[in-house]
Amino acid sequence: MAPQHIKEIFARDIHRDIREVIKVDQADEEVIRAEISEYIVTKTILNNFVEILEAYSESPNKPSDRMAVWVSGFFGSGKSSFAKLLGLALANRQLGSDTTSELLATHIGDPKVQVLIKTVVEKIPTEAVIFDVATERGVMHGNQMLTEIMYRQLLEHLGYARDLDLAELEITLEGEGRLDEFRETYKRLFPKKDWDKSKNLVAFAMNEASRVLHELEPDTYSSPDSWVKGARERADVSPNHLAQRCKELTARRGENRNLVFVIDEVGQFVARTVNKMLDLQGIVQALGRVGQGQFWVVVTSQEKLNELVGGLDDSRVELARLMDRFPLQVHLEPSDISEVTSKRVLAKTADSEKTLAALFEANRGSLAANAALSADIKLPQINRESFIELYPMVPYQVDFVIHVVSGLRTQGGASRHVGGANRTVIKLAQQLLAHPKTGLGDCEVGQLVTVEHIYDLVRDNIDSTIRDKIDRLEAEVEHPFAQRVAKAICLLQFVKSIHRNAENIAAALYPKVGGDSVRASVDQALQALVAAHKIRLGDDGYRIPTPTEDDWETQRAALKPKRADTNQILRETMERLWQPQPSHTLLSTRVFKGSLWLDGRERIKGDIQFQVRLAEDKADYERLCDESRRQSQAERETVFWVIPVDEKIDKEVTEVFRSKEMITKKERGAQTSAETRLLSEEGRRRDTHRGEVRRLLEQAALSSMVYFRGNDRSPDENDVTVVKAAESILAHSLPDVFDRFSDGAARVAKKDLTAMLESEDLRGLPSVFSTLKLLRNEGGTLVVETDSGPLGEMLTWITNKSDYGINPQGKALEAEFGSSPYGWDVDVVKLFTLCLLRAGQITATSQGLSINAVEDFGASDVFTNNTKFRSATFRPKKVLDFAEVVKAADAFKSTFGEEIKQLTQDEVAKAIREKAISRQRELREVQAMLERHQLPGTDLFTSGISQMEQISTAGEEETILGFASGHAELKDALARAADIQSTIAEPQLQTLSRARRVLKHHWPFLSQEADTTDEDQECAEQLTDLMQKETFYKELPSIDQHAGRLEGLYDATFKAAVQARSECYTSAVEQLKSTAGWDQLDGDVQQRISDPLSSSTSSDVPGTTPIPQLRADVDACDKRLADAVAEVHRLIEGDRIVQVKVVGHFKGGIDTEEQLDTALSSLRDECLHHIGKNKRVLIQ
Repeated sequence: MAPQHIKEIFARDIHRDIREVIKVDQADEEVIRAEISEYIVTKTILNNFVEILEAYSESPNKPSDRMAVWVSGFFGSGKSSFAKLLGLALANRQLGSDTTSELLATHIGDPKVQVLIKTVVEKIPTEAVIFDVATERGVMHGNQMLTEIMYRQLLEHLGYARDLDLAELEITLEGEGRLDEFRETYKRLFPKKDWDKSKNLVAFAMNEASRVLHELEPDTYSSPDSWVKGARERADVSPNHLAQRCKELTARRGENRNLVFVIDEVGQFVARTVNKMLDLQGIVQALGRVGQGQFWVVVTSQEKLNELVGGLDDSRVELARLMDRFPLQVHLEPSDISEVTSKRVLAKTADSEKTLAALFEANRGSLAANAALSADIKLPQINRESFIELYPMVPYQVDFVIHVVSGLRTQGGASRHVGGANRTVIKLAQQLLAHPKTGLGDCEVGQLVTVEHIYDLVRDNIDSTIRDKIDRLEAEVEHPFAQRVAKAICLLQFVKSIHRNAENIAAALYPKVGGDSVRASVDQALQALVAAHKIRLGDDGYRIPTPTEDDWETQRAALKPKRADTNQILRETMERLWQPQPSHTLLSTRVFKGSLWLDGRERIKGDIQFQVRLAEDKADYERLCDESRRQSQAERETVFWVIPVDEKIDKEVTEVFRSKEMITKKERGAQTSAETRLLSEEGRRRDTHRGEVRRLLEQAALSSMVYFRGNDRSPDENDVTVVKAAESILAHSLPDVFDRFSDGAARVAKKDLTAMLESEDLRGLPSVFSTLKLLRNEGGTLVVETDSGPLGEMLTWITNKSDYGINPQGKALEAEFGSSPYGWDVDVVKLFTLCLLRAGQITATSQGLSINAVEDFGASDVFTNNTKFRSATFRPKKVLDFAEVVKAADAFKSTFGEEIKQLTQDEVAKAIREKAISRQRELREVQAMLERHQLPGTDLFTSGISQMEQISTAGEEETILGFASGHAELKDALARAADIQSTIAEPQLQTLSRARRVLKHHWPFLSQEADTTDEDQECAEQLTDLMQKETFYKELPSIDQHAGRLEGLYDATFKAAVQARSECYTSAVEQLKSTAGWDQLDGDVQQRISDPLSSSTSSDVPGTTPIPQLRADVDACDKRLADAVAEVHRLIEGDRIVQVKVVGHFKGGIDTEEQLDTALSSLRDECLHHIGKNKRVLIQ
């Protein structure tokens, strides 16, 4: 009959006792027997036994220094068992009437191994020193070298004292044949004690031994404490010393047997520490050289030797040699663990195998679809053989459990080598079947192990914070799969190579062969958990938040955007939606772009205005639509676009704001990798929400109202983006706005301009001249058409400007005729201007040179170089007559406030030149002052000075005509110079200098402070704007007010930082002075020690000191105080002071009560050791 329940399919009782962790130093006979009987010898393990036993058996006949074995494998892979059983077999440990050698040889059952073990036992008597360096209580501190630890173990194994000084005393006395005399004298002096039992109580034994030596040799040791005062810790035991002592002491007390050191977890002990790796290399080299095969070393590690060496950032040749020192390397692969698990725990009966085979074949497809995981590495596949061997586990779960167990042992930031008593794969496999938490043994055949079952078994080893969080989910998240999903995510976090996505989580929770997928339930649970902030979705997939992440989320949720913050985010989003900038090519000639206006300001420059208005709610939307429609009828060159902002957009905007604020608050103080990762994730979170704001805002824009000249120009179904919609609007509106564009609709090339400059009779000119109708035939002669058309319009405009005393520059022409209703390109404007010059209608001035005709020097540069064209000035060409002289005289009076008595050409020209020369100094002084103090407004003075220079060197006619048409700008420059000179003196310059300093130095710091308000931001923006105005001198009261506010804010922050530093260091100085022994120091010594602290107590700090530096001083205060106190202790106590660092005994963290006891015992032993030497211990 086919088995109905899972517990019935196994070949052995699933409830039998299986030891979780093999301890190499476990010496109990029954335990060792059980370990041997349960040991599964895979093919790999058998081959390794043979290789090592062959090498060991040959060592007496072939002396060699190749006597080291490196055994590596994952936690629970059996590496400790391998090393321990190898050592016990070599030592032939007695177990009642049997020996370990006989039991192991029989259990393995391989004839070759049996012969080798027998040979070793008969011909190579061996002592085995077996210990776990990770839990050995003799390890006194984190920096202790393996050499010293091995030496202490050897001493203890051979019956010597563990303390090096006491052991050295015993060895010396033993060598002199006086050790028995020492023991007898000790017994006489301390009749209630036995030396061999008391010698390891170091705090007492040191002084007692000293008294015995005084009794034995009073001439040498004159007082009872003479020896203990002279004794010193021989902590610098070298590998060579260890090797020599192995040879010497085994000869004395070990009957000159071979010596094998079996040391568990050496990999974790030496990992990432170059000095310890070099020490290991020295040990193996020295033992090999001295012993020549008599002294062997067998060590275990979770990593292969090449991985361990390769992980060090050091290229010393000694490290490379370490590889050669371990010729025998055993690595137990995860496949070995699978095989051991399947044979030791999951072995099935023959009938059960048939049942499982049929079950697999009937559901092969669903298993592949629903229970397979994706990963960055190749995971074991589900096939017939693996399914039968490992059921009810899924094949990938063996590797999975390996990583989980390893991860549990390293949680909290410990290194990957930290030991612990977490369950092995074998024990977990058994408990999955037998433990009440899972109850799988009582389930029907077909039920599978899920990650939830594994979680329930290892739950107690998971960090309590995460464990409690998962426990509360059942009540906090209303979804039946929420807790299961969280358990799966928790364990998947320990396996970095497996993707933590919805598909894998569902596969990890697949409950039964032939059952339906749980993907839908998993998806729903994930959504609920993310929404409740119970899990996070990062770059590496879903994960359970840490306390740091929870605190991060709490702070984040408390952030609420103000209206200004919301507007800024929406504005930034709208600006991104405006990219690439909407454009339309009018008449296949020129590209026109839409400018974006938001909040009454132009955000992206363009040729036609798009006034975008964001409505806060439905009522506001309706109001803005009505208002924009009416306004568009009045402002006929502007497009009005009203976009509604609903609750969805507001919600996403809030998320963007929170992310931005968290990044701003945290990025400067991020120190740990966790904080850096959170910042990185918050940046991506911000980008995700930004993308959602963009999507929703674009969606709202495409379904909103757009008005142009009172008409509805709203997007239609063909407009899929804001840019496309804006371009459609441009296509309809541009012809209306730029209704004169057709007069200049042409592409003008440099060759067209050159042709006009060089042509003698205007014949054979390029087609652009005929296209734009710039020429007419007059009596058979081609002439430029200036009476009408675009040239006539441009000439009229220049003339009107001249009548107002302004000679327009090329940039003014470009601005006027590049805007509506013309929209002409700058090359078209240059061409039209050149045609007017060729027709003799205007003259130009460039860099002080007058250009009256196209042949004049400089003409070509002006019209073929955009920069020179824009800076050149133009005026109508006039014939000097008395009316122009009178006009110049009137302009003179208006500009300089004086009359010219004689209105003759020479007198008027002379007066203008004299003023041009004499008044230049005013403009130059003001210009220099503005440049020196980095103030705006120098362009007006540069133009005025240029005009004065031209006037001072020009002829009479040019001087009068040029001044008459261009005096207005010169008048403005002189007036402004006078205003500035009368307004700006040294006090005002100091005000402006303060404002610049505030904006350049104070505000960049303040803007990053968490308590900086929107009002502060607005104040800084207004101050920036005021300082950029050409009329800044009229805004001095406002500049002073805004700068004063920001400076006051900075000063308050500065004073708070100074006070915090002063209080911190004042307290530190007081603590220093209260240190025991402080009053015993000389005054100059006290000052030297306290200077690093007292120098920071003053509140008198230069204002130029950066606030971050003051804050950094506060952070460093504790370290500086500790250094000062340590120096006091050193001076007072001298060599008596010994600092014991607690962290050295707790390196890697504590997982079990046993580890805690070991660490505390180690700390106690180190302290007692120093106390016994009359030292004073300072705990750090």
